[in-house]
Order: sequence, then C-alpha cells, then structure tokens
Amino acid sequence: MDHVIPLSMGGSNDSTNLALACFHCNRRKGRAQEAIEPESGEKVALFNPRLDTWRQHFRWSEDYLHLIGITPTGRVTIETLALNRERIIGIRAADYAVGRHPPLEDIHPIKPD
Repeated sequence: MDHVIPLSMGGSNDSTNLALACFHCNRRKGRAQEAIEPESGEKVALFNPRLDTWRQHFRWSEDYLHLIGITPTGRVTIETLALNRERIIGIRAADYAVGRHPPLEDIHPIKPD
C-alpha cells in the first residue's frame, strides 16, 4: 500500500495503513489528505511520509525550533497540523538542550525571511 487512508474514509486498521502520530497532530489532521495552501489559496496534498521525502518539503529555522515549509505541501502541512505551536517549540528547545534535536540528517537549516 502506498498511502494511508483514514479509518473515517474506509481505510483499514491494518498496520500497513496506520501512521504514528501524536494525539494532537492526529486530531488536527483527522480525515484530511489535503488542505488550502496559505500562499496560493489552492488545494494541496498534505505531506505523506510513505510517498514524500521530508527534506524536499521542510527545513529547520536557524535555531532549529521552527519548521519551515519550502514547498506548498510543506507549508500546508505545517499550517494544518500547527507544527510550530508553542508547546512543540518548547519540546524542541528542551530536546535541543540535551542533544536530541534536530535529527542528524537535518543539520542544514535555512534562515527565515
């Protein structure tokens, strides 16, 4: 199976159809597979970890606390899941302080505009 189909849209609860997510992100995503992209106003697919490559859609801010969408998919996913909400930024800061953030493969941030 290439992609996850939400249970609410007829998807199975088989492990090949499930994606690990925190409670808050799961609630925000719900059955959505696409959303309106903030810059263009067009409907765009949300990031799909089974189909998309993380580095093609996201970068970290210079301080590694804010996620930056570099494509419409990245931006709409950040907006829809509120991936830069205050609580997540606090968790990232605490993880950064003890060396658990960012992931080693994400050591190339971009500076915010």
